[in-house]
Amino acid sequence: MKKIILAATALQFLLILNSCSGSDSEPVVTPEEKGEIKADYISNGFINDFVINADNTVYTIGQNQNDKGGIFTSLKKVGLDGKETTLNYLDLGTYNFAKLALTNNGDVLLVAKGNDSPDQDKIMRFENNFSELKAFYTMKPISSPFASKINLFSICNNNDNTYFVFDYNAKNIKRVLPDLNGDVFVAGSGKSEIKDGAGLDASFNTVTKIISMNSILYLIDDVYDPSTGTYKNSAIRKLEYVNNEWKVTTLVSAANGDHFSDITFDTKNDLYVVSEGKGIFKLNLQNNTLSLFNDGELKIRAGGNRTGTSFKYVHMVKFKGNDIYLMFQSELVKISDFQTKFADAQK
Repeated sequence: MKKIILAATALQFLLILNSCSGSDSEPVVTPEEKGEIKADYISNGFINDFVINADNTVYTIGQNQNDKGGIFTSLKKVGLDGKETTLNYLDLGTYNFAKLALTNNGDVLLVAKGNDSPDQDKIMRFENNFSELKAFYTMKPISSPFASKINLFSICNNNDNTYFVFDYNAKNIKRVLPDLNGDVFVAGSGKSEIKDGAGLDASFNTVTKIISMNSILYLIDDVYDPSTGTYKNSAIRKLEYVNNEWKVTTLVSAANGDHFSDITFDTKNDLYVVSEGKGIFKLNLQNNTLSLFNDGELKIRAGGNRTGTSFKYVHMVKFKGNDIYLMFQSELVKISDFQTKFADAQK
C-alpha cells in the first residue's frame, strides 16, 4: 500500500514539474484578433525625438533611468529587431528638450534648448562610438550687447551639408554652413508672434519642427499659453527662397486649443501632419487643405507584445520606404509594408 501511495505521489510531482517547465518554455500565445496589425517591433520608453539612419537603425532621445535609479536624458539605438541599446546618458536638466538630426554620412547631431546651458548655442555631435558629445558647430556670437544668448531649439538637415536652426531667444531662423565655418540670418523679426513676410518682416513664436524638401522648409510654429495650458495658435508654415529673399508663408493654422505635433514627407513627397488628439492628416500643397489619413483604432501585435490605441494618440510619424514609424507618448512602433497591412486590417 505504501508503495502505491509513494508511486502516486511521485507521478503527481512529475506531472506538476512537467506542467511548470512547459509553461516556461512555451509561453501562451493569444490568438490574433480581427483587424490586428503585425508590427516589426514595439519599443517602450519616453521619447522626445527620433531619427532613422540609412540602414534603418533608429536613434531616440528621451528620459530614461539608469541601473542605479538616476533619471537622465539618454540616447538609445533601436535595432531592426527592436532591441534597444543605451548609447549615452546625458544630464536631464541640460538636455531635457533635446532634438536630433542626422548628417549626410549618418552622424547623430543634437541641439537642446536650455536656461544657462553652455551648449545651448551649439550643434552637438555624438562621437567615439557615441561615448562622447562634442561641439559640431558653435553659432557665431551676436554683436549686440543687448541680445540674449543663442538658444537653439530645432534643427533640420537641408541635405546639402547645410543646416537650418531656430533660435528660441532671438526668435529667428539661421542657416549653418559648417564647411565654411559660418552661419547666416534667414528670417525673423525677433518678435514673439506668427506673422508672414520676408526676412526681417517675418515673425516666429516657437518653431518646434523644421523639415526640408527640395530646399523648401516646412515648419510648425506654436503659440502656447502656460497660464491656461492650451495652444492659442499652431501653424504649418513654409519658408522658401524667392527673388533673393527668404519668404515665410502660413499654410494652415489650428485654433481652439488644437495643435500640430509633427510634419513629415513620405516617399511620394506627400506631406503628412499630425494633429494631436485628432489623428494623421495629409496637407495638399496645391490648395493648403487638410484631409484625414487615419484617426481610427489601432490594434498592434509584435512578438509577445500587443497594444491597443488609436491614431488620434500619435505624437510623431515618419516614413522610410514602405515602412511607417509611429511614436506615441511612451511607445515607438515600426510597421513594415504598412499600406498592405492597413488595408488587410480593414477587411
